[in-house]
Amino acid sequence: MQWIILAASCLLAVLECMPVAVSTARLADIYWNSSNPMFRIDNTDHIIDVNKGNIPFEYDQVNIICPVYNPGTKEEDVERYIIYNVSKEEYDSCRITNPASRKIALCDKPHQLMYFTITFRSFTPQPGGLEFRPGQDYYFISTSAGGEGQHALEQKIGGRCATHNMKVIFKVCCGPTKSTTRTLPSSNPTTTAVITTSTTDMPAKTTSVYRFYRPTMPPFRPPPPSIYTSKYPPVKSYDFPREEEHGKMPSKKTEDRDKLPNETRAKNEELVKSDANIVKLHQNCVTTVALLLLILYQLLSR
Repeated sequence: MQWIILAASCLLAVLECMPVAVSTARLADIYWNSSNPMFRIDNTDHIIDVNKGNIPFEYDQVNIICPVYNPGTKEEDVERYIIYNVSKEEYDSCRITNPASRKIALCDKPHQLMYFTITFRSFTPQPGGLEFRPGQDYYFISTSAGGEGQHALEQKIGGRCATHNMKVIFKVCCGPTKSTTRTLPSSNPTTTAVITTSTTDMPAKTTSVYRFYRPTMPPFRPPPPSIYTSKYPPVKSYDFPREEEHGKMPSKKTEDRDKLPNETRAKNEELVKSDANIVKLHQNCVTTVALLLLILYQLLSR
């Protein structure tokens, strides 16, 4: 009997070690340059809802693309930035006063294509990675002056945040709700009135840290007029197959995936086959453990 319990424990351990599929949904790319119309103060394009309407273990993903220019561009026309994750007070004032404010991206190579991919998940497999908790808002700003020189790059007061509104809010869906009920006496001493209210938890202030994830380059889209790109790097697909690969209707967030070139589609098919091999390995492992349990039971029953 003890052997059976031990074998069952081993089976549970094997199942716990199996990987859990996590998929991502692509958001619109953010070109971090002062001419991007999303930073205009007469619209709300810089306020972005993420993870809204996603299925379990599906997280939105966004690429922040640094300004890039052709060789020979004048230095006064080149933009360089540091992007920070800050508190709401720092976001509103365009002043970085908290030493715990984290650098999200460093755009200091204007003649080289640089981009940073952020996945909005509530946990991270990497120590020190940035986590996005449901129901909270995350504020990104750039106080760099945008021009040449280390001082202009590391400026922490004003900068393009104040002059060009270069800041973004990511609103992570969805926060937990609480329902509270309280009873109040009515004018009639023999009856009572019941009032039910629903409140939403306010986000708690946490110290956010960031670790760059493995970048996933988006499909090509024409950049704003001030961006000059020479060549995009190879496109890398998702870590796991999307829903349309299983015969389901594609979502709006992934409709651009159908426009990828044949070489990228071939890479996607290779990843799908790799994931299928993982599932097959999972099934073979469970079958093997079950056979071992059956043999062990027969030996003990003799």
